[in-house]
Amino acid sequence: MCHASLGGSTCIATNLAVELARRGHRVHLFARTVPFCNFDSFNGVTLHTTTPDGDDRHHPSQLYTDWPDREVEALESRILKVMAAERLDVLHFHYAVPFAFVASKVKQHLGKNAPIIVGTLHGTDVNMYDKDPVKQLQLAQALDLTDGLTTVSETHASLSADSLGLLNRPIVIPNFVDLSKFHYRRDIQPDSGTRSRPTVAHVSNFRTVKNPQSMARMFLAIREEINAELWLIGDGPEMALAKTIFRQSKFESDVRYWGLQRHVAPLLLQTDILLMTSLYESFCLSALEAMACGVPVIATKTGGLTELVDHGETGFLFPVDNHGPAVRFAVNLLTNPTRHRTMREAAARKAGKFGVKKIIPIYENLYRKLLK
Repeated sequence: MCHASLGGSTCIATNLAVELARRGHRVHLFARTVPFCNFDSFNGVTLHTTTPDGDDRHHPSQLYTDWPDREVEALESRILKVMAAERLDVLHFHYAVPFAFVASKVKQHLGKNAPIIVGTLHGTDVNMYDKDPVKQLQLAQALDLTDGLTTVSETHASLSADSLGLLNRPIVIPNFVDLSKFHYRRDIQPDSGTRSRPTVAHVSNFRTVKNPQSMARMFLAIREEINAELWLIGDGPEMALAKTIFRQSKFESDVRYWGLQRHVAPLLLQTDILLMTSLYESFCLSALEAMACGVPVIATKTGGLTELVDHGETGFLFPVDNHGPAVRFAVNLLTNPTRHRTMREAAARKAGKFGVKKIIPIYENLYRKLLK
């Protein structure tokens, strides 16, 4: 089970489904509509949707979690029908709300005939009910009913256990990247020092937690120092504010808007650094994908980013509330071709530790262990 919107949890869920199918497993994917993250219906995964695409009025960047009872019941009903026909062994949900509640209903309905329940926490699902202790307790209880609970970084595992008061700390299985699609290519990546000007990229769904206004101001500060351009890949609710900041500056023409993209690798391969200003990241899949393409990451020192980006080697980390260092890091890196090339190669090597061939078997082993 996963959301259909643009986001890391959806991309990981759909890519996991595809990779498991490639390994010979029978996989069913449940979502409201066809997931945005480059999901191909001819990849061996059986897709089940509960809302026709034409009836869905939610923007792909919107994380729709406040499902009415009828939608929750429709998803539960669809899963139970597939269970009756296919005898599923494992039911794995990505993102707790509302899927942890759906999974617990399925488990209660089927009793001893229920599949193994596995859940993966991806980010804001952990603190979504911080101001509602009743719902927070209900979510914790639903998560405690799982047979296996995972998350994507050590930092987020600790935060999840502490915030929700979970009986058991989630198992860490990091996000992964398809290295056949995201990989460093020296032949199409001239060093920034030999180009007319370097390119700074930002990839996100432009939600509040991504803090795109700070990203906009940081790029303008970088642009004051060097002749650079900014590529904005994605779209979302905070995009309008970012555009306003650029319109009020003298560098509006240096910003290029790519909009929503299902295939970001070809764009990342043409950029020099990725700039992420998130208030919090449980992991940051965009950073991993950029690193796999040999793009150093300059990002806030928060959450799982601290485990992914090696400061001074594969990128730079800066405090959430202090952007001055990030501007200096970017300017120094983009004006030093030798160091930039070295950091590119280091970023690609680090990303190689998170390839599908290394991470997918960890999920398979977890399923087998729980089934025993």
